[in-house]
Amino acid sequence: MTDGNGSSGASRVSRSRLYTQQILSEYLQVREQLEHVTPQLLKTFAQGKVDILRRVAAGLNKTQPGHPDLPLIHFTTHEIGRSLVPIAVSTGPGKGRKPVISIPLGEVPQAFLDVIRGSHYKPRFQEDLTVALREVLGAARRASLPEILNRESLVAFRAELETREQSAKTTAKKVLDCKCLGLLFKLDAETMALLTNELRAAKLEAELAPSQRHAAFRAAPLTPLDYARLARSVSEEAYACVGNRQSIHRLFTTAAALAFLSFLPDRIADILKLILGQGVTRDVRGWSSSYFSNKSDVDRSIDLLPDQLTPYLDDLVLLGADPGPQGRDLMRLYRHRVEAEAPLFARTDLHRAYSPGRIFELVKERTGHGPHAARKAMTDYQAEIGGSPRDIMNLLGHRRIATSEKHYAVRAAAIRRQRATEEVGHLRSALDDGPWRIPSGKLIDLSRICGDLDRA
Repeated sequence: MTDGNGSSGASRVSRSRLYTQQILSEYLQVREQLEHVTPQLLKTFAQGKVDILRRVAAGLNKTQPGHPDLPLIHFTTHEIGRSLVPIAVSTGPGKGRKPVISIPLGEVPQAFLDVIRGSHYKPRFQEDLTVALREVLGAARRASLPEILNRESLVAFRAELETREQSAKTTAKKVLDCKCLGLLFKLDAETMALLTNELRAAKLEAELAPSQRHAAFRAAPLTPLDYARLARSVSEEAYACVGNRQSIHRLFTTAAALAFLSFLPDRIADILKLILGQGVTRDVRGWSSSYFSNKSDVDRSIDLLPDQLTPYLDDLVLLGADPGPQGRDLMRLYRHRVEAEAPLFARTDLHRAYSPGRIFELVKERTGHGPHAARKAMTDYQAEIGGSPRDIMNLLGHRRIATSEKHYAVRAAAIRRQRATEEVGHLRSALDDGPWRIPSGKLIDLSRICGDLDRA
């Protein structure tokens, strides 16, 4: 026996379903008369109402899950919704984020900011100094001190650094920023001497402290091939997933990030800034990239990315849709994303780029390491296949060989030592075998060579 409320609820569901079917039928009738659909045509069909496009998308998901119009419908839905709903601004750190330890940028005196911006430092380091200044002023505020840069506020900040769970290298970087701020703000000689001593001690501790990330990678090493295998596994998982568009989108994004890192272990911030049609382009040959590294300003452009990357990057445009005969629907969706200047690694609204923090979480969930570990994996792999330190430097986009060796070579030195030991062993065995001839016919006598070297 059903009550009146249950029967009324079933009736409402039935009416909603019928309304969705009616809108979908109208859309398909209009679609048959059009060769291509555009965001403007979708807005005209929906009459500016988000609900209509949502019902069209829901109906297509049920009846034709691989319909090529679906990514464009979702794109237009978010575009309409974004124009109707104001963006919410959060004042707190947010769930799962680190607590705020800096004062807001708007509360920093303009005179302080002018000193930093008028300095000789590069823009990137000026940003670091601004962050450090905000942290020092935040420590002064929590210690109920005047919010200025002086010895007392620096002591309060240094005391807070001792309580934070961070590496010795991070602490040394913070102390270096404090010393640079002291030079810019012309603190007294005694305070600068203390900062110099603090920096010397922090650097020494950082040099002696083992790298936590190196230790984690040494305990669970990966190779570029492991990243490629994981990318394929996640991609298959995305194609097997049905119904949940957010999950499908997340899986395609994770697969593409892993595939990218398996071939080109660039910094994740460089990858996420790629805009379709600008930093990365697609044509009949495949994908190509054109951008400079944010950190080192090294040209990272590649005329044609490896073919193995093509299906993963295509999936970031299709998001499960059918590419159509000869990829016509793929290119149509690509052109619309280019016109909107959408990022390659876009969120579900296809307007905003994924955040580095979110990509870090997605990659670490699959590999056990952050995206930066791919640079360690590639460094060790290059050493394994006989790549030179200069090859590694060029591959990672560094300006100095020492940078690659110091920060990314985890097992590379051991691999090279093992190879050298094996080569010496081969030479010793050849020495025991006596003279031999090389293919040109020349006689090689290692005993005689060793004797000549000893006499020299």
